[in-house]
Amino acid sequence: MYDWQYFFKSDRSNLNQGTYRIFEPEWKAEILHWFSREDVDKQQKENFIQALIDFDDGCGDFYRYRAYFLAAEAIAKFPESRLADGIVEQILKWSYGYFRQDRRAWQILPQPLVERARKTLELTDRNRVVTAFVHLVHTTESRTIMRLAAEKLGKLDPGNKSAIAALALMPIAEDEYGFCQRSYSLAEIGVGDETAITTFIHEIQTNPDAESCSQSISGLGKIADGNETAIAALIHLMETTQNKHNCQEAIASLRRIASGNQNAIVALSKFLQQNQGDRICYDAACALWQIDPGNQVAIQALVNIIATSARGYLVDSAAAYLLEISPKNQEAIASLLEIIENTKNESLLYTAAFYLWQFEPVNPQVISTLSQLIQTTQDESVRYYAADSLLKTDPDNPLAIATLYQILESDSIEYRRLYVAKILVKTDEYRYKAIQTVCELVKSPDKYTFSEAIAAFLQVLDPNHPLTIDTYIHLLNTTKNTSILMDVIWSLQRLNLDNKLFQEKLTELISTLVQLIQTFVDSDEQNSCSIKPTIDISYESYLLDIADSLNKILPVEHLPKFLTSLKDYLNQHLYKNSSYRYEAVLKIIWHCAENLNYPEFYQLWHSK
Repeated sequence: MYDWQYFFKSDRSNLNQGTYRIFEPEWKAEILHWFSREDVDKQQKENFIQALIDFDDGCGDFYRYRAYFLAAEAIAKFPESRLADGIVEQILKWSYGYFRQDRRAWQILPQPLVERARKTLELTDRNRVVTAFVHLVHTTESRTIMRLAAEKLGKLDPGNKSAIAALALMPIAEDEYGFCQRSYSLAEIGVGDETAITTFIHEIQTNPDAESCSQSISGLGKIADGNETAIAALIHLMETTQNKHNCQEAIASLRRIASGNQNAIVALSKFLQQNQGDRICYDAACALWQIDPGNQVAIQALVNIIATSARGYLVDSAAAYLLEISPKNQEAIASLLEIIENTKNESLLYTAAFYLWQFEPVNPQVISTLSQLIQTTQDESVRYYAADSLLKTDPDNPLAIATLYQILESDSIEYRRLYVAKILVKTDEYRYKAIQTVCELVKSPDKYTFSEAIAAFLQVLDPNHPLTIDTYIHLLNTTKNTSILMDVIWSLQRLNLDNKLFQEKLTELISTLVQLIQTFVDSDEQNSCSIKPTIDISYESYLLDIADSLNKILPVEHLPKFLTSLKDYLNQHLYKNSSYRYEAVLKIIWHCAENLNYPEFYQLWHSK
């Protein structure tokens, strides 16, 4: 039997004489087992927990929090601790990121602390956590915290009546966002609960044509599987609402909860007979098939869409679904052939040819049609789609590859060149040229319309090829477009960091990311903004994402260097003037604290 100081004896005057097994992952299971042993004196356990929650690490509180979280996990093994209630209350406060200390001020907490606290809530004494959440739901003045607490309570304790009642009786927010959030939370925890189901049905019946009603319709589809009253309410709404979006939502919810229900089958079949050829007809056909697999009314509705619709996207959707549920459908094949023979719409012609090949892979008319399209059409978009489709049919087709290369070299539509680059980067012959083209196109600070194409290109870069890491570094150093910058940041996790060819470049990549942490600015800091946002997202989120990526690629042996180079950023001056940069640096140093032993971190923290 160990005395608790065997695991933990703090002595900062002589760190080598202290014992800090509490911070070593390999000792965690042993420590928690020690707390569960009946042959260990209870006072020993109390003393150990007291030492953990009182620990002052002397280096930014990173290890103080780690010690406190260990104490929280320990009380799951030692729930009779007199300190347990206070520990759970503290973890709960930390888990929300902001909480009201009094009526005058809110405290903002670091994101890593919040995330770790939320994980610890699932590891500590469950009964106390549930009790604490029930108390919070009933006492908080914040509508947001009440909603979040009720949602968490419902997940910790499925079917908890306090959580469901709190959301069901929650005053409806005047703004649509608040209403959506409340409906989302109720749908998350109210599966099968009559109170939640009744609440959604009442809201649907009260405002069947309101835009906000769609949240209640969707929520009902998540929680009311097989419920006859809910199914009847959705059928009635589908048949009577003047709001097309709400009708679509009702059909989608029926698809989820009405499997085998005869009333739903009859209602959807009738709906399809009264509606022809539009998107809502497609939704109804898919719903009917899922509720009643093998239903011929559903199949016929999809065939009719292919035969009659002039909208390429609808033909595409109907053909794709039919291919899944009726892959040899002769009526669909005949309709696609008719489109090829008669339509003057080249995009629709391409769609028909593509799906005809899917239905009948050996049909030579597909390759012939696509080849003819490439050679005769004046529409560059159709040439691109035809060549792309032809490569799917014949991966080495020289006409398709030559056509795509021509588009890459000369097309005036830049986003199309980017999509072509996504295809050609997979080839050995044109990989370098494709990467070079993309790097040139993103240099202009005014090009914001093709971020989606850049993201698609990044997704197909070979994570093992040396050119990939070179491309990431180049884009990080040259792009003026924040969306593209963040697409690169998010793509870094795809890199195979075990690739020996990457090791030299990895240091350069890490230095580039550290420089971004240090220099990334927004318009509040500097009148001339060097990196401009294209989507509505906070700069704090950008910096935190950069920090996340950096943490994922930082080799452990480099952590001491980064700790010493960044620790001075954690000061009140930086927090007041650039809080988002402070948060990003804190996240990186938190990562260092989780991967370095305490004595080493302490000495580095106090080094000059």
